[in-house]
Amino acid sequence: MTDRIAGHHRSVSLVQRLGKDRIGAMLLILIGAGVAAMGLTYRMGTATRMGPGYMPFFYGVLMMLVGFAIALTARPSEEEKRKVMRVNWRAWLCILGGLIAFAVIADHGGLVPATFVAVFVAALGSTANSVRDAALLAAGLVVAAVLVFSYGLQLQLPLFAWG
Repeated sequence: MTDRIAGHHRSVSLVQRLGKDRIGAMLLILIGAGVAAMGLTYRMGTATRMGPGYMPFFYGVLMMLVGFAIALTARPSEEEKRKVMRVNWRAWLCILGGLIAFAVIADHGGLVPATFVAVFVAALGSTANSVRDAALLAAGLVVAAVLVFSYGLQLQLPLFAWG
């Protein structure tokens, strides 16, 4: 598709046509549909006796509803319409690195070091965060993860594992 600007043609990308909010909404809808579909492959149970598919299904549906709400209310700004979108490779690589670090370290080191390293690496993806800010954020989220997942939900992942 092309836009006419002062007699010149220029190419318009999908991101420019739809806007970041609508693309994010579509991703939420797709991921939510996938999560809900995977939840349906397990036993659902009831609200009082939840099966393993109950929460994934309803979280997937909730993700889809949020995606639809964002898609319906999203309006790209004039600046976003004119601006050429650039990929922030640092952010992408740091977030991906944080996910991979969590998967590897959780298996060999436990919840506390895995959470700290994953959040620290992902936080460094933003140029607005200093090393100190990333460490403080990681420490705070470790405390939250221990309270929620270890004590609250009694997740079977040890806090620390050696080897």
